[in-house]
Amino acid sequence: MERNNNIERIIVRYLQNNITEDEMRLLMSWLNEDPANKEMFFQIKKVHDLNNTDTYPTTEYINESWERIAHKISDVSENTGEAESNSAGSRKRWMLSIGKYAAVAILCIGLTLGVQAFLESYKPVVYTAIDTESGPRMSHITLPDGTRVMLNASSKINYSTKYGSSLREVYLDGEAFFDVVKNPKIPFVVKTSKQRIEVLGTTFNVLDYASDDYAITTLVSGSVKMQAIGKDGNYKEMHFLKPNQQAFVDKNTDKIILSSVKIDLSKAWVNKIYHFNNEPLAFILQRLEKIYGVKIAIENAKIKDVRYTGTFELNLPIDQVIDIINYDKQFSCVIKDDKITIQ
Repeated sequence: MERNNNIERIIVRYLQNNITEDEMRLLMSWLNEDPANKEMFFQIKKVHDLNNTDTYPTTEYINESWERIAHKISDVSENTGEAESNSAGSRKRWMLSIGKYAAVAILCIGLTLGVQAFLESYKPVVYTAIDTESGPRMSHITLPDGTRVMLNASSKINYSTKYGSSLREVYLDGEAFFDVVKNPKIPFVVKTSKQRIEVLGTTFNVLDYASDDYAITTLVSGSVKMQAIGKDGNYKEMHFLKPNQQAFVDKNTDKIILSSVKIDLSKAWVNKIYHFNNEPLAFILQRLEKIYGVKIAIENAKIKDVRYTGTFELNLPIDQVIDIINYDKQFSCVIKDDKITIQ
């Protein structure tokens, strides 16, 4: 019954163009389970389309809909045959078939009579969106339940008006540090383009820009469980992180690498400092693009994988930061407006 109620709500959200990616996957799975599901869906859609054109179903239309379903029940009965009627198992299958079509008929006619009132009473979910500008700046956010979020540059987060009452779910594109208020009854969930992270009460950092091929989740305290979203759109194996652990998700290979890290928040972006330890230049420059809102092109492919270690304050100009990285003059840099070319 609960699953059917969820499907009904998802169908309504689809008709109102307010369906989420996860809900769309559930809807497609349900439609492919049985041809009867598809038939019911399209009958509901037909009623909805009539409602939107101010053309409401007549009694004649309702009767015709019932006759079509009743005719299918009759076909099932005839195809069952006398031979099968002596088998208890066959009778059960026959009754299930009739029940399925009867349920379809009842739901379709019920929706025909009440869809307008149902749709009018259904309140679409409204999302609050927070978007930080590019450049070395960040936003401090307190969610309705008291959970604190620090949002890095060029990052976006949104959550619905239902947040806190029945769910605690946010959608992130970018980087954010979360200090989650503990609530065992309602887990806190972060969804991104590459992963789903669930916690009860903890502090952790998520780096996941939709435009990047990777995502990094770092746990400071507490515990989290996370699942990556594969190239096929499905969730992969569940992973549990412990404090001072980091999960690296590779979007291209669907691989997840868990590693132990030494976390020093005094050298973290939340304190306006960027520290990189033995990281490839291409990765470092990709981070700088997000922080400073610039485009950086590496024309010299040989230096992409050269690794660097360093620390700088986020209030420094980008040219000074690149000078810090390029202390041994391994490359040259050309800056023009918001584009930087590494040669």
